[in-house]
Amino acid sequence: MLFPDVFIDSLLSGGVDYVFTVAAENIMPLLRALTFHGIHVINAKFEPSMGFMGLVYSRLSSRPGVIIATAGPGVFGAISPTAQAFIEGDPMVIIATVVRDGRGTQMHQLPSDDAQLMAFKPITKATFRINNPEEVGDVLMKAFSIALSGKPGPVYVEIPLDIVNSDVEHAAKQQYNIERPLASDEEVAEVADLLAEAEYPVILVGRGVRIANAEKLVIRLAELLNSPIVTTVMAKDVIPSNHRLYAGVAVGKAGSMVAHEVLSKADVIMAVGNRFSEIGTGRYSLDIRGKLIHVNVDPYDLGRAYKPHISILSDAHYFLEKLLQELRKRNIRRREGIPGELRRLWSLENEDLDKYYTGLSGGIKPWEVIKAVRSVFVRKNTVFIGDVGAHRIESFLMPIYEGERYITTTSYVSMGLAVPGAVVASIMYPDRDVVGLVGDGGFLMTGLEVSTAVQYGAKPKIVVFNDSAYRVLGVYEKVRFGGVTDELVRLPQVNFAMLAESLGAKGVVVHDRSELISALEEALNTDKACVVDVHIDQKAIPIPYQRLYGISTL
Repeated sequence: MLFPDVFIDSLLSGGVDYVFTVAAENIMPLLRALTFHGIHVINAKFEPSMGFMGLVYSRLSSRPGVIIATAGPGVFGAISPTAQAFIEGDPMVIIATVVRDGRGTQMHQLPSDDAQLMAFKPITKATFRINNPEEVGDVLMKAFSIALSGKPGPVYVEIPLDIVNSDVEHAAKQQYNIERPLASDEEVAEVADLLAEAEYPVILVGRGVRIANAEKLVIRLAELLNSPIVTTVMAKDVIPSNHRLYAGVAVGKAGSMVAHEVLSKADVIMAVGNRFSEIGTGRYSLDIRGKLIHVNVDPYDLGRAYKPHISILSDAHYFLEKLLQELRKRNIRRREGIPGELRRLWSLENEDLDKYYTGLSGGIKPWEVIKAVRSVFVRKNTVFIGDVGAHRIESFLMPIYEGERYITTTSYVSMGLAVPGAVVASIMYPDRDVVGLVGDGGFLMTGLEVSTAVQYGAKPKIVVFNDSAYRVLGVYEKVRFGGVTDELVRLPQVNFAMLAESLGAKGVVVHDRSELISALEEALNTDKACVVDVHIDQKAIPIPYQRLYGISTL
């Protein structure tokens, strides 16, 4: 058999149905074989975009996102998305060719044969080079296993170009296994004792709960204890915002005041599957006074930012399942009146937010766009993909309901995620509404992937928060240095609606708040990719940052 055929057979054995790439000469034999075997090949327009597509695919499918990149400029373009996947726990397998030997001056060849491999070592869980074509099956199965085991993450696999067109006499292939650390019975019992006796326990849920497919278990636990449940930003879609025990997103002073209140009075806080990142804690303004139980699948994240009373290295699903069994053996102190207390706190939260929602003079405020998006896109199972910027901060307080997905970044925080992410989400789920939320800065990085949506018949709706600036950078500069340097934060004025039309999508522009709802409804009812270019107030500061920093305008 030819190497490409054995290679594809191994991918199929690993359950691969999509591959993300930017086509190039060196990988053409592999890409051709993929198309002949029925695997969906999504050909992006820019190498970082293929990485973001693979990352979002992994979050939506819980399977490794597979990238195939050419040597040199292709694979190096995927470094930033790979680093994000490594930090935030997204399984990916990055497969790249490498040019070696020869005259040393071949296309895409680097002075060192190991340069690519060494570049990916610090940002992947493992790196492999297939030196013998008969190793391909074993190496790929190991890559899938490592990517999905423990804290999920990316694995780099390198194929020398001289092997790509070789014959393979015998290719061994093993099945891959997934291994995760498991809490001991003694650890589970210790936590059960603490929770059963607590006066006011609170559960803090991170994205690790979703990675472990433990959403139902953590809700069951909250209902058993009758305790408030708060989430990190990246776990907003773990529990519906209208659940009676939901107490908001915990981002310190930048999050829900309900979450801030319940955490500050809790005597026991059980944090499951979160890493307490700087942005995810409102720059460490998260107020934790009670005894902290920290459960995480990665030892690196345990106790780094907040000192735990108990730290447990474990898969979240296993731990929560065992904890529920253990708690049912005990007499649990029932906390009465919690739903009523939360309703009171939400009423106070809404009163406080109303103070920010008043005074609609000037341009459209970013929170108006978020509220309008939330009021228009109400069909079940909507997927929201958030980029990095002021609009993402504003979306911290956006409610998410049952069956919906909310995908963003709060740890690595790389711009450029939303448009390619929304494109692949729409390709994967053609019958679901997919909304990409992106600033003009983020769109200028990867927004041309709208053409990829058109190419593959995908229909994402991209909402651009257009203020001709890196607004969140301006907020930081004002808080840190007392002023804003236009040369560092200003962006050119771009007509994103016209750009969308030139790419084959529909473009809608909004200058006045009276046009906002109708423009979003037009996008919703458009049977093709659509970009809604919303011109927002250039001085507006996201409400979460107004709360955090105590400033109201730039």
